[in-house]
Amino acid sequence: MIYLKLSDPETNTHKFYTLLIQKDLFGNWALLRQWGRIGTKGTIKVDTFDCYEKAHSALESIKKEKLCKGYSLKHSQPVTEPHAD
Repeated sequence: MIYLKLSDPETNTHKFYTLLIQKDLFGNWALLRQWGRIGTKGTIKVDTFDCYEKAHSALESIKKEKLCKGYSLKHSQPVTEPHAD
C-alpha cells in the first residue's frame, strides 16, 4: 500500500491518497484508490486490469502525478510481483 499526504496549514489543506493493488474475485488485478480530507473516509475507486503489469504501471503513473502536485510519500509497503498460481 502506498500512502500519500498533502498538508498546508495556511490554506487549510489536509488531504490523503492511498493506492493498493490486489487480485479480485474474477482473477483480474484491481487498483484500489482512496482519497479525501484527512480524518474522513474519502472516496474509493477501483480500476481493474487484465494483468499485474498494467495495474502496477497505472499505480506508478498516479503516484508520480500526485508527487508532482506536492503530495509526499508517508508510507509504502513494497509492491511485489504476483505469485504464480
